[in-house]
Amino acid sequence: MIAVDTNVLVHDARIVACCLVQGVTELWTIDRDFSRFPGLKTRNPLL
Repeated sequence: MIAVDTNVLVHDARIVACCLVQGVTELWTIDRDFSRFPGLKTRNPLL
């Protein structure tokens, strides 16, 4: 799915891939781009 979406940033995709391989299911970030990826829940630590 990552390769199909042409609007996905390459560096974000690499970070998500590393997280998923390592079993990470939640990423704390203020970058909303990560919400595009299924399988990885995002949380804003500032809210």
